[in-house]
Amino acid sequence: MTVIAGVDVGNATTEVAFLDGERLLGVDRVPTRGRKGSADSLRAAAALVRRLERRLGCRVTQARVATLRAADTTTLTIPAAPPPTGRLRLIAAGVATPGGAGAWAGVPMRLDRPLPPGWEQGAPPAVVMVPAGFGYARAAERLRALLAAGVPVGAVLAGGDEGVLIFNRLSTPVPVIDQVDLAAIAGCDLVAIEVRPPGEPLTLLADPVALAAAFALPADEAGDAAVLCRTLVDFSNAVVGRATTDRAEPVRRHEHHAPDGGGPWVAAAGERVTLRSACALIPGWPVGTVRTLGMEDGPVEVDDLFALDLADVADTATARRGRLGSAALVASLRRMTDDADHAAVLAGLLGVPVHGMLSEPAAARLGTLTTPGARPDAVVVDLGAGTVDVIAPDGEVVAAGAGDLLTTAVAETLRVPRAAADWVKRGPCLRVDGGQRFEAEDGSRGFLDRPAPATAAGMLAAAGPAGLLPFDREHSPAEWRAIRLRLKEAVFTANLRRALRTLGGPLPQVLLVGGPAGDDELLGVLLRSLPGDVPVGRASVGGTLAGPVAGHRYAAAVGLGLAGRAS
Repeated sequence: MTVIAGVDVGNATTEVAFLDGERLLGVDRVPTRGRKGSADSLRAAAALVRRLERRLGCRVTQARVATLRAADTTTLTIPAAPPPTGRLRLIAAGVATPGGAGAWAGVPMRLDRPLPPGWEQGAPPAVVMVPAGFGYARAAERLRALLAAGVPVGAVLAGGDEGVLIFNRLSTPVPVIDQVDLAAIAGCDLVAIEVRPPGEPLTLLADPVALAAAFALPADEAGDAAVLCRTLVDFSNAVVGRATTDRAEPVRRHEHHAPDGGGPWVAAAGERVTLRSACALIPGWPVGTVRTLGMEDGPVEVDDLFALDLADVADTATARRGRLGSAALVASLRRMTDDADHAAVLAGLLGVPVHGMLSEPAAARLGTLTTPGARPDAVVVDLGAGTVDVIAPDGEVVAAGAGDLLTTAVAETLRVPRAAADWVKRGPCLRVDGGQRFEAEDGSRGFLDRPAPATAAGMLAAAGPAGLLPFDREHSPAEWRAIRLRLKEAVFTANLRRALRTLGGPLPQVLLVGGPAGDDELLGVLLRSLPGDVPVGRASVGGTLAGPVAGHRYAAAVGLGLAGRAS
């Protein structure tokens, strides 16, 4: 028996397939160790070959490996610049544990300092600030004394997280918002606070006319109030300050040309474009249009760049405004080459002949065409962690931005660690109502097979590596489903479309391979977004060969093994 090992060392995973002629013996994979093509990555590949040999009870006689070019794909998160609001400052919004209800505008007054002279007689309306660590009992005692003395305290801002405890101990109900950055109020001579019941919209801070009247803004600052109020739609509590400084110079909101020092930028077609403006333009540009990414520490040359603005996703998803992040996420691709003879290195590690028979794209295409029903002229789409590779019979395109970008988008949206986001992004969730009750994304309700941890009550949870993984309290199951699908569309569909446009030519059939191809939702997202007459399907690598089927992975490894069958 002649056993040929196809060894595919990828940027994220290393995959191996054993073939005897046109019989697939078995497959295996491990995370790539170090940079693709490095000595560490090749040693890990050799160890994987030995592991599969032990599992299958055979010895490799030959091996095949493609020429390795590492792709250094990085994902950056660029915080959004606040909109131009003149003297108005958004201090806080959407705090999870406010106390009371109501709206009030007054002069900020610190509770840990003596009252200004004359405040006991004819004091102006006050918003009291309680520093973190002051203590809720002590704060409530001081506030009761102020109210009893006739000081017009109409709202309380707490630096700690004891807002409800303070509110419950007051003799007069006033709105309390905690977890506020009190240092951000420095320089403000007036502060407006509003708390509404959960789910109800703001009536003062989301109304530009009412807010302008409360802050006595002149007519030429009414536009600033309008800009700020639009950011508070769908929040139920917020804090806004009026600064004492003169109005800031207006910012041009749709500026495309990035001035020197004006934040991140990209260079495309000889023109510099601000990164945030480029987010809306890049999906329409051919792959490879962006060649330079400008950052604070200098420009970086790239082979391709893809950018995603989460604020735009928020506007198009069926989500409450303000519930998604507003960062720009950037995936850039740099091709790394070296002069190493990877086949020779691997041959020395395995002790058998190793040859390079095909390029990686050609191998992936050959392996994918072992799918039952695959057409010879099919277009293969290899979805990876860092790139979307589109391979036609006569060309290929490699576009930056794939699985890792989606993971980062989910982590930024939900404010969860990337490790959790990698599981949360994969599919449906449910809300744990307590004990064993749950609500699914379609509104149906039922009971879990076993009780959920008490900490998961009221939280959304997804399938994780060790059972249910709680991850969010702010969204309903249906709302998170809409956001999740929109994120997948914004990352994969937009990227695939630009790659297909760059490649050109007909689309008689599209076959998906790679790790993200196992996402059942993603297949549906792509089907809904591509032309209706294009058949799109998930590959079943090895389906036309004898032996086990490899599924949607191992396309390049199987293709490399097949390339050596005539040797």
